[in-house]
Amino acid sequence: MPIHLNYQGTTCKNCGTEFIAHKENHPCPNCEEVADEFCDFVMSTVATMKDHKQLYGNYFPESWFSGSIADLVQGIIFELFDNFEGQRPKNFDDFISGQLAEVEWEEGQAHLAGQTKDIALMVFEIYRKDVDFRGDNLKARPLNPKLNNLNPEPPQFDNF
Repeated sequence: MPIHLNYQGTTCKNCGTEFIAHKENHPCPNCEEVADEFCDFVMSTVATMKDHKQLYGNYFPESWFSGSIADLVQGIIFELFDNFEGQRPKNFDDFISGQLAEVEWEEGQAHLAGQTKDIALMVFEIYRKDVDFRGDNLKARPLNPKLNNLNPEPPQFDNF
């Protein structure tokens, strides 16, 4: 089962714009009103990407439901990194700009392109430095090494 954050996105109290408050004191991309809430979206996305890669072999799981803008942005980032690893372009910034230019945003969500790029660049900085995060290094490791040699005994039922 794919892993989703317990964060739906932030709605600006002033203008009603939905956005990702991924930094403390994050301003609304529409009216600049500072958000009261904050989600460590970058580190949560990194953790989810690592788990998905270990569980499914890709950052983007086969079944992903976008029930919020947070799910939407994460799903796009998962696909960006799967595409990045598949294509291996030399310049990540140019690559994600090209990929994001192809996204068809719903009405009132165009501002998410800039936010998604900012978040993807922050995730990429962690990706570059953490060798266990990248590609097959992560896929080859089990979630818990203690589970490798686990051979449970089948239960014995007396009433059958």
